[in-house]
Amino acid sequence: MVVETLAAAGGATAVGLLAYSMLYEQFNIRVREIELTFPSLPPAFDGYTLLHLSDLHHSKLGLLERRTMQIVAGREVDCCVVTGDVTADPRASDIFRRVCSAIPHRDPILSILGNSEHKPWLDTQILIDALTFDGQQLLINSSAIVRRGNDAITFVGLDDPYYGLHDVDAAFSGVDPSGFVICLTHSASPTPEVIACGANLVLAGHTHGGQVRIPGVGTLWTHMRRHKALNDGLYTSGDLARLTGIDAGDAVLFVNRGVGTSRFHIRLFCRPEIVYITLRASAAHD
Repeated sequence: MVVETLAAAGGATAVGLLAYSMLYEQFNIRVREIELTFPSLPPAFDGYTLLHLSDLHHSKLGLLERRTMQIVAGREVDCCVVTGDVTADPRASDIFRRVCSAIPHRDPILSILGNSEHKPWLDTQILIDALTFDGQQLLINSSAIVRRGNDAITFVGLDDPYYGLHDVDAAFSGVDPSGFVICLTHSASPTPEVIACGANLVLAGHTHGGQVRIPGVGTLWTHMRRHKALNDGLYTSGDLARLTGIDAGDAVLFVNRGVGTSRFHIRLFCRPEIVYITLRASAAHD
C-alpha cells in the first residue's frame, strides 16, 4: 500500500512538473541586468547599453513573441545584439522584423547566424536575404565599428561554430586587437580563440542554458562540441582560465539562455531570458 501511494505521488509530481515546464516556465521570461567594467573600454562608451537577445526560434507570432516585444519596447538601448538561431523558416522573418521594430535603439541592430539558419534542408542564402533589413546588420565572419566622437568599439560576428562555419581569422581581419572588441558567436566553443585575437567581451547563446537544469547537478545537455562547461551565464576571466586553461586577461564571456526552445518545448529551472548589459570604464580612465 505504501509503495503504491509513493508511486502515485511520484507520478503526480512528474505530471505536475511537465505541465509547469510546458505551460508556464517556458513563457516566463526573466529580464536580467548585468554591469561589466573593463579597463580598456574607451571613455565615450562608459555607460553604453546592450540588449542581448539569443535563440528566438521564431515560427509564429505567439505568446512568447508578444511578451518579448512587450519587454524590449520598454527600454531604450544603444545597441541590440542577436546571437543566432532567429528562425529556420524564411516565412518567420517578418516576426523578427516586428520584434526588432519594437526595440528603441540608437545604433544598428547587429545579428549573427546560428545552427538553425544552417539546417541541411534550408537554402541559407534565402534566409539571410529574408533576415536582412534596414537598421539591422548581419555579421558573417566579419566586423562592424561603432563610434562615439573620437572613440570606437568593434563588434566581430562569427558564422555558426556548431557546423564549423566560423572563420576566426576572417572575422578578425583588420580588427585592432588593442581596441575594445565585442565578439558575437552563437556557441561559446570558440571563446579561447577569439580572446586570443583580442576579444574583451564574448556574447553567446545556443545552449538554452540546457532548457532543463537539475538542482545540484546543472544541465543535462548542452548541444556543444567543445568547452561544454561554458553553457550558462557569466564567466569571468578567472572562470575562463579555470575551465579552458587560457590566460583570459580581463575578458568576460556571457552565455544567454535565450528566449525560445528547440526539440522539446519545455523549460525546467531554466527560465528564458532577455539580457541588458551596461558597459563601464574602470578608474584607469579617470
